[in-house]
Parts: sequence; C-alpha cells; structure tokens
Amino acid sequence: MNTPQFKDLKAVFINSTLKKSPSQSHTKGLIDVSKNIMEKEGVAVEVIRAADYTIPNGIQPDMTKEGEEKDDWPKLFKKIIAADILVLCTPIWLGDRSSICTKIIERLYAMSAKENEKGQYIYYGKVGGCLITGNEDGIKHCAMSMLYSLQHLGYSIPPQADAG
Repeated sequence: MNTPQFKDLKAVFINSTLKKSPSQSHTKGLIDVSKNIMEKEGVAVEVIRAADYTIPNGIQPDMTKEGEEKDDWPKLFKKIIAADILVLCTPIWLGDRSSICTKIIERLYAMSAKENEKGQYIYYGKVGGCLITGNEDGIKHCAMSMLYSLQHLGYSIPPQADAG
C-alpha cells in the first residue's frame, strides 16, 4: 500500500486571539500541536496572528478603497489563497468566537465572488478546518458556525475538521 504524500500541500493557520505578539496566546499553543503534526507529515505551514495586522471591518477586498488608511488584508489574502488548507483558530469569548475571527470570515467573504484561473470560485478545491481554545463553554457551537461559514464560501470541510 502506498503511503500518502503531503509534501506539496500548504496550510495557513489564522490565530484570532485578541492579543498582539508577543503576548501569550493559548490559541497559539493549540495551533502548535496541529502545526507540528502537519509539518511532520511534510505540509508547509504558516501561522498568521491576525491581531498583529491592520485589518479593518468590511466586506470589500481592499478597504483602503472605502476610505480606510491602511488594510493589510490584500497581502494576507495572497498567503491564504496560496494555501491548500485554511485553519481558523479562535479563543472563546462569552460563548462565541472572537471578534477578530468574525472579521476574518467577513473578509474571506469579500473575496468569495472571485474566480480561479479555471473559472471556478476562488475557494474551490481548498479544505477548511478550525481550532478553538476553550472547554465546555462553546467549542461545538463555535465550530458549527465557523465550519458552516467556510463551506458556504466554498471550502470543503472533511470529517472531524475541528478540535478544541
């Protein structure tokens, strides 16, 4: 039997902690566990800590065209769309995902009408998942809404695509 090969895959984890670097992030700790598993299998992995960037609210591809002074989203999106796998990662606040995670989903939505070089929607053929830092305070609820959002945008969601 052939052993699966993952060396050509790229994954991006987006850490939606509310804390900027270098503050401790429990979400980063959970990301590191999954990241190490993927890297051991040959997947190239990048972690984006969203709080370290200027990402304005909005559902346009580039919010500077809507009057914002700065928008790091267009350059971050290039990394996201180059990846085969996107893992949204969030702490739980008041039983729900972080506000930064919601903003990331909204900005992903802003790009969802774009097409790839084959004329398919931009997220076609890409896989999504989520990691949630919490306990019995809403992991399943957060995973449900995050994975729904990703599949609605066009990501494929495999079984057991969430952990907390």
